[in-house]
Amino acid sequence: MIGLFALALATTLGQIACLSVIAPFLTDLEHSLQGLGAGRSSIAPGWRWRQIRRGWAQRRAVPALSWLGLCAVFLAMTGIPYASARSLFGFLSEPLACGVLLILSCLPAWMQALQKPPTRLIALRLRSSVGQLGRDLLFLVPLLALTGTLITIGLPGAGTLIGLLQQRLLQPAPTLIGGLVFVAAALLLVLNRRFLSDSWHEELIASAEGRHRALLRYSHDLSACCWYLLIADLVWPDSIAAGTRPLGTLVVLWCVAAPAKLALVVALAAGWRACRPLPASRLALVLSGAAILLVLAGRLAA
Repeated sequence: MIGLFALALATTLGQIACLSVIAPFLTDLEHSLQGLGAGRSSIAPGWRWRQIRRGWAQRRAVPALSWLGLCAVFLAMTGIPYASARSLFGFLSEPLACGVLLILSCLPAWMQALQKPPTRLIALRLRSSVGQLGRDLLFLVPLLALTGTLITIGLPGAGTLIGLLQQRLLQPAPTLIGGLVFVAAALLLVLNRRFLSDSWHEELIASAEGRHRALLRYSHDLSACCWYLLIADLVWPDSIAAGTRPLGTLVVLWCVAAPAKLALVVALAAGWRACRPLPASRLALVLSGAAILLVLAGRLAA
């Protein structure tokens, strides 16, 4: 019992450490891909970390709300599986629970935009943009609830991502996995408008300075990384070790597969943001409907 607890604790701490280091590099990748698409030169790896370090060196007060937002992100990080299904906080791997935590982590940036805009013109634009978040949340929250519901219907007894991974060892449920791919695509479309956009987040925190701005940037990087990880887990559940695996396999999953799947999702998000071939909201509805039909058909056939 103590050994299992120690293993779960080590997995949770290792997951937090990996995501904490990787998150700013994903922002580097996002800016590099956007620069390539716009014909600009790409930025060097580590640019975001240097930006955060320079801001942290400027001693300015950090509001308590910003620290609470960072705590919400770290709670979500403990729940979403990175490369192993062993975690002390498996109940937080429920899509709606971790999604709500990530949404709450954005509150400091939204409050900063509404309370302390740099100019009146920027204030009007930011209020309009923040007001449009309501439409995104009307899509996002039901999609997160739908994800958990589909997991419960497709694999009774598994209402979380970790439960899904464990139950798949007994029941493959290919139609459920196919349905979750559609839901993951719908989530990416909705999140890609604002929640994953670093340029939009920079506009929100334009009036913040010093350590406060550095903390808001780092919190956004972690939040975006968790969203990417949630989407990647829904699409590639086989990239997570649910049972006993050889040491070599675990090393590959932690050091190669997990960073690679995150980078791929970032590339997909950046590519879609550059192309935008179809309205995101309508396509998200179509994908959600397809996911429901696919999972229900698989359940009825079973």
